[in-house]
Amino acid sequence: MSVEIKETSATLRTLEVTIPQEDLKAPFEKKLSQYKKQVSMKGFRQGQVPKAMILKQFGDSIHHEVVNEMVDKVLNEELKKANIIPVGQLKVTKFNDDKETAVTLTVEVEMDPEIDIKGYADTGIAVPQTAVHEEEVQAEFDHLMKMWSKDEHVDRAAQKGDVVVGNYLEVVIDGEKQELPENREFRSLLGESASPGFDEGLTGANAGETKEINFKYPDDHKDERYRGKTAQFKVEVTDVRKIVPPTLDEEFCKKVGVKDEAELKSNIAESLANQKQDAAKTKAINEAIDKLIEQNPFEVPNARVVDLIKWSINRNVQDPKDAVEPTEEQMKTLAPEAIREIKKHRILEFVATKEKIRPAQAQVDARLQEMAKSYHIEFEDLKSHFRQSGRINQLREELRFQMAADFIVGIRPEAKEEAK
Repeated sequence: MSVEIKETSATLRTLEVTIPQEDLKAPFEKKLSQYKKQVSMKGFRQGQVPKAMILKQFGDSIHHEVVNEMVDKVLNEELKKANIIPVGQLKVTKFNDDKETAVTLTVEVEMDPEIDIKGYADTGIAVPQTAVHEEEVQAEFDHLMKMWSKDEHVDRAAQKGDVVVGNYLEVVIDGEKQELPENREFRSLLGESASPGFDEGLTGANAGETKEINFKYPDDHKDERYRGKTAQFKVEVTDVRKIVPPTLDEEFCKKVGVKDEAELKSNIAESLANQKQDAAKTKAINEAIDKLIEQNPFEVPNARVVDLIKWSINRNVQDPKDAVEPTEEQMKTLAPEAIREIKKHRILEFVATKEKIRPAQAQVDARLQEMAKSYHIEFEDLKSHFRQSGRINQLREELRFQMAADFIVGIRPEAKEEAK
């Protein structure tokens, strides 16, 4: 028996395997004995069928089984001996069994190449400090007030800031009459819709009026089908409602979980600060990853790319049988980002391993505390669930990669003891 391993590329190994027929004799006889004990034929009790009859009926099947088992055994042993961890399925490109001399086959194995990432400890990219300005806090505060506002009927003409309620009677776009939706009602907040011309036509309208509105859609309208086109709307106005913001009294503050307006704005400022800082860190990490990818080129096995694309297009599929294979166009479009994501993962894995980065138990608990608060459940209940389901290990791994990402932008881990 002989196996020759050739390095076809950084991610591909080719195995030339030769198994002499002589090496198959002993396992063939063993398998034949097993068949003899189990097979029953007309006129013979189980275990009493003559060997010649078993060979005549099952000889080829037994030979194929023995060859397959021997090939699997040889490949597993040789790959383990050569420290090759296959990525994806092994591919048999040539196979020959002459039944007299030897079984020969050629097998291609994809694998991750060894990498040695240089420069990760000093990428020259750091996370800039961010600041939150008073006007940003006020804008977010005003936005929240609108979200918590109510609208109520007013007996007057509609003006900017009002909500106009009505029904479409006729719609013509670029001279072509449109089919009206089954629900013809609309609600338009004057001054904030994507079609300013429509809002202008409703300004000054009263409940009970029928209006004809002519305007042109803006060239940057969110729906590209209407960009720059002329429109004629005939509508009936059924109600005019003004926006009534909430009163920041004790009852309202209790409802939203703050003691007063000052605390609400303080919470908004803190949230905005975290968002800005997180965005700045994400941007810096991506820049550092791109720099390391450029400075440390390495190949990615095609099987990993295919698997990641398959996962991305099927991740929302509930039943595995509904999963689909990526098309050639999807492979072409999604491959660059998939390759980058795989390289990013390998770089962070390298950094975490090299620097012996592991989240401390306190860091794991802190993340669980955040999640428990977000899910509105008890911390100990969530921690118990994660432990019982095995997801605690997945969480540790996520934190490990996050800490490695922090490392390459100059944020060093606070602790390296292993989480328990």
